[in-house]
Amino acid sequence: MIPQIRKLIDWGLVVEDDGVYALSGMGTVITTNAQFLLDTLLIYEENRDFWSEHDLSPIPFHLLTRVGELGHCEILEQDLSHVFRIPEEVLQGVMDSSRLMSFRSAFHPFSPFLFSESLERGIEFTGIITASALETLRNECSPGPSLLNTNNSVLNRTLTEYKEEIKNLLNSEDSSFLVYDGNIKPMSMTVTDKVFFLSLLDKKGRLTNRVLMASGPGALRWGEELFMYYKERSRKLSPSGTFL
Repeated sequence: MIPQIRKLIDWGLVVEDDGVYALSGMGTVITTNAQFLLDTLLIYEENRDFWSEHDLSPIPFHLLTRVGELGHCEILEQDLSHVFRIPEEVLQGVMDSSRLMSFRSAFHPFSPFLFSESLERGIEFTGIITASALETLRNECSPGPSLLNTNNSVLNRTLTEYKEEIKNLLNSEDSSFLVYDGNIKPMSMTVTDKVFFLSLLDKKGRLTNRVLMASGPGALRWGEELFMYYKERSRKLSPSGTFL
């Protein structure tokens, strides 16, 4: 060790005072940046397939360079036979939280019920949806006849309840909806005070069944910054469903 320490002293990275060795000012700067690099490499190596196969353009560069702040991440791979089922980890992460921030490029059929349940539990909710997703929602709850024409009374009652759920969600004074018009966007993103979820398209613009999940303090801060990036570029939707 001594020869190596002497080299660091010669380079001005370590100082010695009465037999006590410590990092110099520049030595501290270099080691801090080295840790940042190691954290970033660890994140990439831990889930290399996710980062290399997905389109990362929806993540702004200033956040992409800080991806090491996510810490340990897990990749949830949903069975394609259950593609319309919200993963249990997402449900639990939302229901156990006091705050929910959600971005959706395409509206999941169960999302209205999930968001309504959040509001009923007193969870602070802010949602961002794309203009095309909003148009789909408006068509879903339009007063005209349903696209699904059926004489089944149970199914008709269910469809009516579904429409009312969407109307109540969009008109609720307790929720805050915004609309994003940009072309570059994540597939979906959920941030609570307990967990962060991120879904991206692959490099060919195709939907995948993989969702990144992280729950450390750094990941929650990083996820909130990503959400705020899109919130600042979105338009507010009034309780009546019109733009402000």
